[in-house]
Amino acid sequence: MRKNHFYPVVVFLIFLFIHPVDGFSAEDVSSVISDFSYEILYPENQKDKTLGYYDLLMKQGEEQQIQLQLNNASNQPMQVAIAISSAKTNGNGVVTFGPNDIKTDASLKHDLAKLMTAPEKVTIAPNDHTVVDFTISVPDEAFDGYIAGGIQLKPIVKEQTSIKKDQVILNKFAFVIGVLLSESEIQYVQPDLQLNDVSLKLKNARYTLFANISNTKSNFAEDLMAKIKIRKKGEKKAFLEVEKEKMRMAPNSMMELPIFLEDQKVTAGEYAADVELKSKNGQSWKWVRNFALSKLEAERINKQKSIQDEVPRNHWWLILGILFIFLVVGGLCFLYFKKISK
Repeated sequence: MRKNHFYPVVVFLIFLFIHPVDGFSAEDVSSVISDFSYEILYPENQKDKTLGYYDLLMKQGEEQQIQLQLNNASNQPMQVAIAISSAKTNGNGVVTFGPNDIKTDASLKHDLAKLMTAPEKVTIAPNDHTVVDFTISVPDEAFDGYIAGGIQLKPIVKEQTSIKKDQVILNKFAFVIGVLLSESEIQYVQPDLQLNDVSLKLKNARYTLFANISNTKSNFAEDLMAKIKIRKKGEKKAFLEVEKEKMRMAPNSMMELPIFLEDQKVTAGEYAADVELKSKNGQSWKWVRNFALSKLEAERINKQKSIQDEVPRNHWWLILGILFIFLVVGGLCFLYFKKISK
């Protein structure tokens, strides 16, 4: 009787390995996303109708409506959540136009999310489309450069879990359309960067230095290159050098540029950060900022292991685990077929 249990066990192990339990149906989610599309209905004051985003020439104090057409190619009603955000810059030097938790820079006077209104949610009938109106209220005071942000469109997908019968709402996929407002065809405003501080912060369970940099002007800082050197205060030789290229900053935004300290042996005391940034148009900025590390902070930094060292080790454990599963399944198959052949 025992040999009759081998086959079900083997089949279960193979099935579990090849088809892990899914919480949600990725195929259904992808289907909904492929059934959704949008079309920008450009107004007359759009500077260039080939861009794929709004770049509007506005007038001081005016109010204007712009429109987006949302399309539903499925046989079911579709709900789409709408959010408006101001453009920000993340720690990788990438401009994000969608919702985020990045802090607002003190230099931002006109937040697009406060100047532009839209419905929070719309429903599109099956195999139909709907036109959504967005109202822009331009500030009464004149402004130079850009007011930048974006419109996020997020189809709301309702799925059943594989374990429970209740439905959950998934918002994994979103589309973002950029919005630029200006009062002049030519932008004379040049970006101006400022180093606010260099400080140690705990992020993602790791102690990392961050250079907090602001673009205080209302134009994009393009193709930025950063060189950062960390040294003991009073010494000329740096023990850590970091270079980053191809970065970009949104108008009136801040960036928390990370300086990773893994594999660095530090002691408590005073340090100096030499920070240099250069832009595509030839502008350059240089700062020296002092900071201190306490004894406790130094100890915690020294205990950190490099992420690069941890990832390969985790990969090896994964490979060994897969090989173990194959050996177990193979052994069970061998024993089963050996028994039934007798």
